[in-house]
Amino acid sequence: MPATRPKTKIDPLGAFAAGAFTVGDRRPVPLVATRFDVDIAGGLASVTTKRMFRNEEDESIEATITFPVPVRAVLFDLEARIDGRLLKARAQRRKQARETYEDAIDRGKPAVLHEEVLRGVHMLSIAHIPPGAEIEVSSTWAATLAFVDEQGSLRIPLTVGDIYGRSGLPDSDDLIHGGPSGQADLTVRCRDGQVRLSDGRLEDGHARVPLDAPIDLVVTGPARETLRGRAADGREVALTIRPCVGGDGALDVAFLIDHSGSMNEVCSGASRGVTKHQAVIRGLRSLARRLRDEDGFDLWEFDNQLAHVGSTADTQRRGLFGLGGRLSAGEQMLRLLDRLKGPAGGTEIGAALAGTIRGSNARDILVVTDGKSHALDVQTLARMGRRVHVVLVGEDSLEANVGHLAALTGGDILVAAGADLGEILLAAVDSLRAPFEAPSRIEGRVQHLRVVRGNAVTEADWRPARGGDGEDPHARAVAAFAASLALPCLDEDAATALAEAEGLVTHLTSLVLVDEASKAQDGLPATRKVALPTPRTAGFQMDLQLSCAPSMLGEDRAEAGATPVVAAYSAPGVGRIDLSRVAARIDWDVAPNRLRAGDLSSLDREVARMIEQAAALPEVIALANRLGVTPAQLVLALLARTCAGANRSATRLARAILGARISPEIEALYAQLGLTGTSGTERDGPTA
Repeated sequence: MPATRPKTKIDPLGAFAAGAFTVGDRRPVPLVATRFDVDIAGGLASVTTKRMFRNEEDESIEATITFPVPVRAVLFDLEARIDGRLLKARAQRRKQARETYEDAIDRGKPAVLHEEVLRGVHMLSIAHIPPGAEIEVSSTWAATLAFVDEQGSLRIPLTVGDIYGRSGLPDSDDLIHGGPSGQADLTVRCRDGQVRLSDGRLEDGHARVPLDAPIDLVVTGPARETLRGRAADGREVALTIRPCVGGDGALDVAFLIDHSGSMNEVCSGASRGVTKHQAVIRGLRSLARRLRDEDGFDLWEFDNQLAHVGSTADTQRRGLFGLGGRLSAGEQMLRLLDRLKGPAGGTEIGAALAGTIRGSNARDILVVTDGKSHALDVQTLARMGRRVHVVLVGEDSLEANVGHLAALTGGDILVAAGADLGEILLAAVDSLRAPFEAPSRIEGRVQHLRVVRGNAVTEADWRPARGGDGEDPHARAVAAFAASLALPCLDEDAATALAEAEGLVTHLTSLVLVDEASKAQDGLPATRKVALPTPRTAGFQMDLQLSCAPSMLGEDRAEAGATPVVAAYSAPGVGRIDLSRVAARIDWDVAPNRLRAGDLSSLDREVARMIEQAAALPEVIALANRLGVTPAQLVLALLARTCAGANRSATRLARAILGARISPEIEALYAQLGLTGTSGTERDGPTA
């Protein structure tokens, strides 16, 4: 399936070829203000994000933004303020929600859609913002604090850096960065314990925070109170969260250490002299002093290649003895750490995990990484039967893929807020000493759940209603979060029904709202993708980035970099023109209504010439007359059809001109022009 050439690719080699990670379209950025309101009680945090979007252009626009969220979080509330009216979204099955949104676009109505495009990655779309108008969108997610000893922490991720590999998402939905840095207002309310901002200072619970770094909050002394909420079926939900004590068994673990090129970047803004890899080595050395003699482990490292560094069994077989006899597990770890290599290469984490599982007999895998890789098949790795724990390092770390893998395998994920990883690694190791608690399958209504996440034990009970609990603003978060815990224990139909009832954004359901009271806008909205800020710790180094992806030197480099050579040529036979490489030269987002009208003025001159050449073919003229469109409109619609799997503006353009169904005549002309791809007329458009 041909892909459009995005303005900004999360692709290290593409960055080198393009020259920079910036959005150089010279159009106003529609996101003009951001605010975060955090409410913490009993180990549960609810985070409300308010984003103000403004259209400063002279035509209707669609603003979209793709951003990271914690993998343990569940988004459960979405509202929009339009022309003074407050509209509340409802949950629908994912495909149905997209159809509702696309139908509103076709009718010219403002609409808002919030989707989970990957576990840990969400996308917010706001369609038909009229010229000069503002729309404020408010969304709320809930997550438990992560615990190390009695101290809880919460990370609100705001951006990510360059990610190795391909996400599998359409280009229009993917993560991009290079946008303005800016700041946001932060308000934190902590009902028990003391809360502080890891990198900054709260003044009476308020702060201004940069958008190019995560918000890391630390809570000391949180109360272990029982939180109460109200489920959609009217039952009371009781939720308790407490730090996990951990187990006392011997370790049987393979440590898998990321030493790819991105691990040479600065670990945090507060410790600019320490790279991620250096922080990992320091943390492992600190952990070595806490290992027990009965602990067994393997040590592996990876970039593009996986390497076995050594194991406790190896050191004993080779006769590495101390003065007092056999080396302790900690001493063995320290000797193996001296063999680790410096950062270089790409992040082939999927192959590294698979190789470690095949090459090690260890019961558990502990991955220490920044997580910035799409190069893993989560489902396939989960079926290999090992429990995977993850420790994330770096301000620009990404939970999405590795966090999903940890959840599927019964493991956990912990995120380091700074360069000190010692206690985080110890907490991860202590949790690996405990046996895996597999959740039970639920038949019928859920009654009780016990889950270990973020080094915390969470228990939820559903009871007959007592009344009065719905007044607490935290009650909605309690019920939604408890419902999210139950979803993996239900079959798909039951999980979907519960997610719809509780208003959750999941891989099964999305939140959508349509402003039916507003005046309809004419035409298609011009899509404006809001790029996340580039992380403040991003260290773009040419030598490292070039070595990150040697497998990308062909097709991907051409896509992300310099303008490809395009040739429209007459094939053997009369009336045959090959436009197969033209569609990728068109920016479908910039002026969709001009293209819909057959106006070629916004296109590259050579591209416009080739479209005019195709539009002059007798077959094109004849079919255009029968469809009631101009020949140029027909050719543009056929070209848009080739990009429909990667770009939603192209999908809408093809649908607007060709309709919902493709006739055999259109199919024949499509092939005659050398075009291939999806139909681009289905209302749900690209699929993840």
